Amino acid sequence: MTEHKFKGNLSVLDVVMITASGVTPASSIFVIAPLAIASAGSGAFISFLIAAFIAATIALCYAELGAAHPSAGGEYSIIKRLFGTLCGLQTYLFILSAALFVPAVLATGAVPYLNTALGTHFDASTAGMVTILIGGACAIFNIKANALLTGTFLVVEVAVLGLIAWLGFSNPHQSADILTSPVMLNPEGLLAPVSVPLIVAMVGVALFSYNGYGAAVYMAEDMREQGKPMATAIMLTLVIVVLVELLPFTALLIGAPSLVEMAKQADPVGYVVSQLGGPTLARVVSGAIYLSVFNAIIAIVAQFSRMMFSSGRDGFWLPQVNRALKKIHPRFGTPWIATLLFGIPSALLAFCSNLGDLTSFTVILLLLVYIIMAIAALISRRRVHFHHPYLMPLWPLPVAIALIGCLYVLWTILIASSLKDFIIIAGIFCFGLVLSYLRNRQAIPLVEPSVEGE
Repeated sequence: MTEHKFKGNLSVLDVVMITASGVTPASSIFVIAPLAIASAGSGAFISFLIAAFIAATIALCYAELGAAHPSAGGEYSIIKRLFGTLCGLQTYLFILSAALFVPAVLATGAVPYLNTALGTHFDASTAGMVTILIGGACAIFNIKANALLTGTFLVVEVAVLGLIAWLGFSNPHQSADILTSPVMLNPEGLLAPVSVPLIVAMVGVALFSYNGYGAAVYMAEDMREQGKPMATAIMLTLVIVVLVELLPFTALLIGAPSLVEMAKQADPVGYVVSQLGGPTLARVVSGAIYLSVFNAIIAIVAQFSRMMFSSGRDGFWLPQVNRALKKIHPRFGTPWIATLLFGIPSALLAFCSNLGDLTSFTVILLLLVYIIMAIAALISRRRVHFHHPYLMPLWPLPVAIALIGCLYVLWTILIASSLKDFIIIAGIFCFGLVLSYLRNRQAIPLVEPSVEGE
């Protein structure tokens, strides 16, 4: 039915703007990177380098799969077509759980920058919840308008990161040796070498910082053309994200007046900016960081509401829920009920959780999804009845690197995880099994996601 279809008016550039805005490189540097610096000191630079390499192999998996299986359902539609309904459903629940946490992580971590910019004292949980609610409401508007809005914010965001990179590289206070021979603050308050396990453990945080390039797959049905343009959008987004994150991050480490003082700060990145550019510039940059997070929330909600729309269209839920999720706004052409159902729970997570817990659990979920997608990239190429308009180079080497890298990083994180994380993951599995059982008892089978060219 036409009321359940998107307008298909996005170009590759539009998709890149929305997707890169969802990654929000500025907030990744200011909200996520400090967690890596606190745990691994200047060794976080190596963590980000390793993560960039792994992310490139994962992006190749997304590019090939996204071109071969274009659907607003993204990963879960791909997994369902390759491995069946139960696997698709479990993948959907992992992705949805991780997606709900991401805006909460970003919004909660960005509120201190809002306070710095305005001189206020807003509570992080409350202000983070309000930020998500307002950004989610904006995501209901026309997707083309959102592409222009997020693209404009992205230009400002990249300009701010360029300024930070210039500040750090033009005012070097540290030798480049801190990048190749990393140091961190030890319990005695002195700089000491960073251990390899700590660097590896922070690769997961760095992957989270880059995460979001694969979300372009949710825009497949909004694009004018499918196939290779989707692969182009994914890879171009990754290149932009890595460059605009890694360069200013490196500049901040090189420009830090004191690594000891930087390590002691609750906001190590803000410390460097204020030392190099003065308090006024620090306030301006803090305001830009908050706006970049707001921009990211619009993009993230727009992306993942389409995944929820697709789940309703494919009949994942009870009939009443399915009908609600696949409703398209008559004026804006967006899945407005799915948008609300994604934005409101995410806002509640920001209100009920703290930044450390949100980040740790989200990284685990993301690694599980990456592993599933890498396995799918191995299998899909062998299914000759699927058309693959884009083929990754050197297959299956990138897939093997993605699998080994993600499995190793996941292992290092899980051995240090709390029992609560395991209980929640087991709960997601059990919920998927129960939902699959209830759905199988219904007379109407799951609808196979339509793919152009079949």
